[in-house]
Parts: sequence; C-alpha cells; structure tokens
Amino acid sequence: MEYTGKIMTSRGHVFQFNGQGTHFLSIAIVAELSLLAVQFIIGMWMNLFAVYPSYNNAFPMYGMMDIMFSIPELMVHMMIGVLIGLLSLMIFMMTLMLGDYKSMVVSAIASISILLAGLSGLEFIFSNFQNNTFSFTMSIGFIIAVISFVFLLYSISIESKAAHLHS
Repeated sequence: MEYTGKIMTSRGHVFQFNGQGTHFLSIAIVAELSLLAVQFIIGMWMNLFAVYPSYNNAFPMYGMMDIMFSIPELMVHMMIGVLIGLLSLMIFMMTLMLGDYKSMVVSAIASISILLAGLSGLEFIFSNFQNNTFSFTMSIGFIIAVISFVFLLYSISIESKAAHLHS
C-alpha cells in the first residue's frame, strides 16, 4: 500500500497523490534547496563585491533598468528569485494535494518567507541599497525557507518509509 493523499475539487473529483507524487514532491524540494543555495552564493557575491549605482535624490523611475544593466548579477539574482517563488508555490500546491496538515503549514511558512525575502530585496533596491534592515530581512526569509524545506523533505521521507513498512 502506497502513501496516498486525496483532495476533493469543487466539481467533486478526487485527485490521488500517491508514492510517485511524493517522489516528485521530494525532487521539487531538492531543486528548491539547490536554487536557494545558488541564490545565497549570488547574494553574498553582490553583498561583498558588487558596486551599486548611487542616486542623490529619490530612486528614479528608469533606475531599475539602469541597475539591471550595470549589475548583471542582480538581474540573475532576481530571476532566480522569481523561479524560487514559483517553485515554492508549486510545492505548496502539492502539499495541499498531499492532504497532510503539517506539510501544508510548513510549506506555507516557506512560501511566505520567500515572498518576504523577495519584497525585502525590492525594498533594499528602492532604498538606494542603503537600508540594511531590508537586506537583513531578506536573509531571515532565506534561512526560514531553507529550514522549512529541509524539515518538509525530512518529514516526507519519514512518512514514505512508514507507508512502505505498513504495506
């Protein structure tokens, strides 16, 4: 007997989430953790070595394009961040289909922390790279996401092993 989760749709259909689904979820979480590691490395590179443009007054409307072309690492960092955000939403949807409340909560915490990190990153840019509170909040969101996804991966592997033992 494989570990299955069920979810009822508004039309009354039931989706099954079996052992292959948990395997795919595990792969998605490992991919997410890998992207988060790359994101961390790029973020630290920019923190230590990137030279940010300086604006005397308020952040100009055209400033974002200027920054993207002058700091290509930032463009890569933001694109990977969008991918991380989308993948975290996919993982959250998969935990909904799994039907395990604990997994849903942990995945929701991870997704919210990634959203928090992304919004903090944007605020850091709009502060003319001066308000380190946003940079710190970005790092807190990152570490909460990493811890959440590691815990989620561990709990899924434990549940899958327990399901195989009962079959």
